[in-house]
Amino acid sequence: MISAGLLRERQMRFLKTTLIVAMALALAACSGKSSSNSSDQTSTSATEAATEAASPAASQAAGDIPNYPGATTAASGSGSNMGQTASGTVLTTDDSFDKVYSWYQQHMPAGSEKSHVTAPIQSAVFTLGTAGQEESSVTITVQGGKTMITIGKVKQQ
Repeated sequence: MISAGLLRERQMRFLKTTLIVAMALALAACSGKSSSNSSDQTSTSATEAATEAASPAASQAAGDIPNYPGATTAASGSGSNMGQTASGTVLTTDDSFDKVYSWYQQHMPAGSEKSHVTAPIQSAVFTLGTAGQEESSVTITVQGGKTMITIGKVKQQ
């Protein structure tokens, strides 16, 4: 059994990794370019197409987070480092933060919401998976008048 302290440590490590992936993807989105951070690059277009075609229930069964309907892909990428692979996608939409947040509340399992902040910047985080093995997260924020949805996945190899 994992102690509460060890579980918190793993959750913090996961959130840090997710934030690093999110920041890299957000920077790429701001520059209008896709990002990939690995010498062992993999194509994400097939993965994106499969994720968009899958139903939310099927996506969650596979540990994937559903894409928000109608959102546009601003950036995506993947990379490997020290026995860990990370991939992510930044989506944007003109829909309000509240509408996107409400949609994810309805399409994510109970207990997956980890954070919801309304000030100074609106943001929300939902996670799926097992700490230290395979985890997925979606972070919703507002930037430049658009709602940004950052979906990240981290897996131990």
